Amino acid sequence: MNWFKDIPVFEWDDLEGKTLLIRVEESEGVKILAGYDPVDGKIYVLAQEFNKGEM
Repeated sequence: MNWFKDIPVFEWDDLEGKTLLIRVEESEGVKILAGYDPVDGKIYVLAQEFNKGEM
């Protein structure tokens, strides 16, 4: 299952000059590091980690 198939892909250069509010969430073996841009309202998924042993 591809949980992230509908999330748009961005280039690292897209983040240049942005100040993001960073949040880390973890639940049921899934950890997501996301950045929120309060200026344009976009959320960027910066990293994700899956622990297959807990899924």
